[in-house]
Amino acid sequence: MIGLTTTYYKIKEMTKPWRIVQGGQGAGKNWAIAQRLLEHASEKKHVITVVTDTFENLKDGIILDYRNMFFATGLDFDDYYNAQNKELKWGDSIIQFRYVVGHKGQAGKSKRRTILYVNETTKVNYSAVEHYIARTDEICYFDLNPDFETWVHTLIEPSERAEKIIVTYKDNEFCPKGEVDYIESRKDNVEWFKVYGLGLTGTYSDRRIYKFSIVEDLPKGIKRISSGMDFGVSPDPTALVDLYTTNADLYIDEQFVENGLMPEKIKGAERMSIVDKMDEIGFPKGWEIGCDSAGRSEIYDLNKYGYNAKGVKKGTGSVINGIKKVKAYNIFITRKSDNVIKAFESWFWKIDKNGKIVAEPQGHEPDCLAAVRYGLTLNSNKVSITMTSGKLV
Repeated sequence: MIGLTTTYYKIKEMTKPWRIVQGGQGAGKNWAIAQRLLEHASEKKHVITVVTDTFENLKDGIILDYRNMFFATGLDFDDYYNAQNKELKWGDSIIQFRYVVGHKGQAGKSKRRTILYVNETTKVNYSAVEHYIARTDEICYFDLNPDFETWVHTLIEPSERAEKIIVTYKDNEFCPKGEVDYIESRKDNVEWFKVYGLGLTGTYSDRRIYKFSIVEDLPKGIKRISSGMDFGVSPDPTALVDLYTTNADLYIDEQFVENGLMPEKIKGAERMSIVDKMDEIGFPKGWEIGCDSAGRSEIYDLNKYGYNAKGVKKGTGSVINGIKKVKAYNIFITRKSDNVIKAFESWFWKIDKNGKIVAEPQGHEPDCLAAVRYGLTLNSNKVSITMTSGKLV
């Protein structure tokens, strides 16, 4: 059988139609809700809809959870799952998997369902799911990591139809020790731990995406990790930063931010190339550099001349996921890193028509911040912790 957590039992005890499951990292809320949906499907005939922003997040999230559940109980998930219709048949019930990015605002309006699960609500605008909610007859589940106040807090929670629970990694008895250690090591990052450790709603006093401190020099004994580079096409510059960590701290040291660098080194050219600039500053050729994977010519040229440049894949949600990786640290920037400081000071979250912060950056990501994100993502990919949601007992 599949292990049941305290998170699961807290969700099972909820009785009101609108059920908000707010929680931190490692709480196992997605897995537990997936278990409850299967139980609902077993009780009587239901049409259940799971909706989030992209199909990739469904495939790598709840659909993968179901694959693991079925495998753990000796069942073949594909015997029950219709990949073309994106539907899971369980008993007399159907569990539909839907996404809203790229779909019209009328999505969800025509068909009714008995149960709805809006997965990772911070990634979904209310306008994209309001028809799904309105056309649900019995139960709506909402889950979120509450980086800041969202439409779930302002439009759903105040209703008499709603109840909310807050769960944390301590409510998930199967949270891996490595993940527990990771979360608890960041207790000194008060703002991050409030959201991801305690599951409480973030209270950013302004819209600036990152908080940071300035230091005169890099402290002794810190560990250097992958550097990061963002390639620029005029008027955007090419930016290179070095990254260092110690415990929950991230130190950023700007190496250069320069316009007009050619993507490839050409003998006799009047303009300097990226490789020429790397040679000029004496950058160590063996050191790993996380780069935008779209810059194939630039990466090829850097590798050709001995620099260890590696592309970091981009995709739907990569910027937001990268932001979360950076925000997991206490951020320190060396005083000489003028361009990096200006970039961190100038990037903000959007606000909606009601003046509420939404989980979408405003405007183009500054080149320096993209460089930081690429370097940290490359390093994270090498040392990532294996996360699991459940365990056989």
